[in-house]
Amino acid sequence: MSHPTTIGVILRSMYTDRYTKRIESWSSRKEKIRVIEPIAIYYERCEKGWQVPRSATANRILLLVVSGTMEYTIEETVHRLTKGDMLYVPEGSTRSAVNCGEEAFTMYVAHFRYEGDGEKLPLLQDHKPRTASVSGFDYARRRFSLLTQHWLRKSPCCGALCHSAALELLAILQEEADMSALPDKAYDLVVQLQDYILRNYRRVIPIAELASHVNRTPNYVSHIFRKTTGQTISAYMQQIRVSAACDLLTGSHMSIGEISDLLGFCEQSYFNKVFKKTTGFTPSVYVKEKPKLWLTTSYAASASGSPS
Repeated sequence: MSHPTTIGVILRSMYTDRYTKRIESWSSRKEKIRVIEPIAIYYERCEKGWQVPRSATANRILLLVVSGTMEYTIEETVHRLTKGDMLYVPEGSTRSAVNCGEEAFTMYVAHFRYEGDGEKLPLLQDHKPRTASVSGFDYARRRFSLLTQHWLRKSPCCGALCHSAALELLAILQEEADMSALPDKAYDLVVQLQDYILRNYRRVIPIAELASHVNRTPNYVSHIFRKTTGQTISAYMQQIRVSAACDLLTGSHMSIGEISDLLGFCEQSYFNKVFKKTTGFTPSVYVKEKPKLWLTTSYAASASGSPS
């Protein structure tokens, strides 16, 4: 399944507030909270003939296929992965992988350890792999890119930022895997709503307008969206707009005021308030801490010799 929408799991608000606001000494906090501990995070280009021999993985693995086709075998199950597919491999799983296409394929990969309570994500609690086609591929790709940048930068806040970004990606995969089991009609309706929001998020979208778009009542639309995604429509729209603001703050030369206007906020002060509530930082602090922009080739170079 491939669709340009983002399933509603942008958890940056919840987890950034929890793990970045109170940073005093990351190394000492890590022992207390048991966070996601990255081992290696990178972007990799795998040429024709590339393969990983069958072996047990020493870490948990999360990957996102950016282009091409590969086959990833976990125990006795073969997963054929293409662009937009995300895969989680539990620690200790016997796995192998091969480029089964005629061209090179590319992917983001994160090897990590985790000994926490699962953060209410079943995939971090049970010992089962997960795979899903990510409907919001562009968003997931940008998040994985940002996770890679945080890992390469090794800033004082690297641990908290990597934990937050990795947890968000894992939550996206969990949500996508769960959504695939929903009744088709409910799933399709929510996808239509999310697609409409993503095409119009730079302005305020009344619930009545969304309801009219899918020929349903406002109450029904609000109910089915929350039941399916776990969040309200208004919360989803706010998070999409803040996510877009993060991208503009790190990848453009626009001022904070210009970004606020572009995204349809009535006043910059309100934009600042919403941004801080969602990310844990004010826009001005976020700009000062923004990661350097890395070229794709930099990721590939840094990944040479890294496990896949």
